[in-house]
Amino acid sequence: MRETFSSRLKLSAEQTEVKKKCCRFTDSAFTSPGAVLSKKQDSYDTISAIWEKCRCDGCRQVFFRRMFIIFGSVTDPMKSYHLDFAFSTAKEAELMAELLSENGFGFSISERSGRHIVYVKNSGAIEDFLVFIGAQPAAFEVMNSKIVHEIRNDTNRQVNCDTANIGKQLEAARTYIDAIRYLLDTGKLDSLPEDLRITAKLRIENEQLSLTELGRMMNPEVSKSGVRHRLKRILAAAQNAAAKEGK
Repeated sequence: MRETFSSRLKLSAEQTEVKKKCCRFTDSAFTSPGAVLSKKQDSYDTISAIWEKCRCDGCRQVFFRRMFIIFGSVTDPMKSYHLDFAFSTAKEAELMAELLSENGFGFSISERSGRHIVYVKNSGAIEDFLVFIGAQPAAFEVMNSKIVHEIRNDTNRQVNCDTANIGKQLEAARTYIDAIRYLLDTGKLDSLPEDLRITAKLRIENEQLSLTELGRMMNPEVSKSGVRHRLKRILAAAQNAAAKEGK
């Protein structure tokens, strides 16, 4: 059977080392012989009992990681953005949504094929949740997929749009920032020339500044058109890197 993004994530999560004593207690509570945790039966009492015994942020991280391993799933980010938990009863789903909300995550509830689903479809929220449970590599995959999708869309627009529209799209700050993050996440930013690395660092640390303001921060000072030219070179580097990876 072909390994999925979700199954790879769960396998990695299973192997995560738990160091703190109270966190190990929380982790073992999910696998103890008396624990009743299954998508096919009511696990409300067990879930509640384990949560009540969580003592620290580390315990809560372990709790949500284990809940994802047992009840969760996430789609391949190259196809779509969807992370959910499936339960047999509405009260389990309501409890999970409430606990997620208490920890800063806004999930919705729905019913599908007799299952009660707690879900989120926002890529940023999925990234945040994966980081929260200690699954940083999977979160980076979600981030990178957004860059690849945007780069692919940009390429398609170049065929269908006139030169002016393409130029405006390339000048959008978000496109450049996403390209820089892609290069950072993949370790490819360090291979760029020094002037591009400096420009990338200033751009990502000062997202609110205009190109003119960004140029004034450089030493020596760089014109607006000069900054734009550097950013276009950074974007091109990200596009080339993604193309070589075949994404």
